[in-house]
Amino acid sequence: MEYWDLYTKAGQKSAIVIPKGQKIPHGLFHIVVETLIKHEDGTYLVMKRDYNKVEFPGLYEGSAGGSLISGETKEEGAIREVKEETGLIITEVFPTYYFVNDETRAINQGYIAYIKGKKDIVYLKGETIDHKWLSLPELKEFIKSKDYNPKHSQRLATYLETLNN
Repeated sequence: MEYWDLYTKAGQKSAIVIPKGQKIPHGLFHIVVETLIKHEDGTYLVMKRDYNKVEFPGLYEGSAGGSLISGETKEEGAIREVKEETGLIITEVFPTYYFVNDETRAINQGYIAYIKGKKDIVYLKGETIDHKWLSLPELKEFIKSKDYNPKHSQRLATYLETLNN
């Protein structure tokens, strides 16, 4: 069974650990890491979610991500999620955004990672089924489309607005 450490709204780790899916106490949150991958040629990776996913099936996201497992740092979780969902090996991530969602009791920590060479992307069964590499202008337009997860689009757009074409 997977366990989550819980955090305050400010991102401070509490002493409380719960099984994944258990109700999160008021005032506490679990952390979801989301890593955007940028290739040295300037393109960004978007991954298509499996059609069997409960939330946003068949839609693309410009990140590999998921919840931190108890004991992980945000950076360790981001690196693990990238490997699990894409097969890419990264060693460093850089923070991009931080959103607190009171409704879902989640803190979404965004990151970016840089890679050289376009290796084969590996799809994680039940998680991802396709991918695309997009230029920054293409990505900025694509996140507005019906093919993109609208909840993720809102978070990613705040970061992309800081970038120049």
